[in-house]
Amino acid sequence: MQGVRLPDLSNTMNLREIEPPALHKLEGYLEAVSDFIRTGELKWYFDVRLFEIEGAVSDVKQLIKVAYPDCKPDKAEIGEGTIRDLLDTLRYELGRSLPEMESLRILTPVVEPHLGMWQYLGECIGYEQERFFEYITKESLDGFGTGGIIGNFAFVILDESQQRCMMFSGGDCD
Repeated sequence: MQGVRLPDLSNTMNLREIEPPALHKLEGYLEAVSDFIRTGELKWYFDVRLFEIEGAVSDVKQLIKVAYPDCKPDKAEIGEGTIRDLLDTLRYELGRSLPEMESLRILTPVVEPHLGMWQYLGECIGYEQERFFEYITKESLDGFGTGGIIGNFAFVILDESQQRCMMFSGGDCD
């Protein structure tokens, strides 16, 4: 895939989408999670994209806009957080439609670091020392943080040491 020049004032960043085998493992795992947490007609979808970055990241909004041209980052709230914030968001959003006792059993491989999903994610991008940005929008037609019927989430995981970033989002649909 061709690199895409990010419109940055310093003009020093180059963004290129990559699809290593580890990303395909993660996507397969997330598809299985989607089937596993399905309740009735409600099914979760996940979108995971991995990019190599050449140069410094000066504006996360621009980074998101290049990866998702149809998104509206100017109308979104983007806040830097921690891995714990991402885990709390996943636990809350994915658990909304699950009975409380089932939620703990079903979601543990997804919301506990070093288990299940996190092993695959760690093969794609470092996540223990990295920067996390949560993308929250109320726009229903936003290409990155598009809402679901009950819930959704969107995060950017930025690994400046590996010069990679991951766009990780999901929502439910019927």
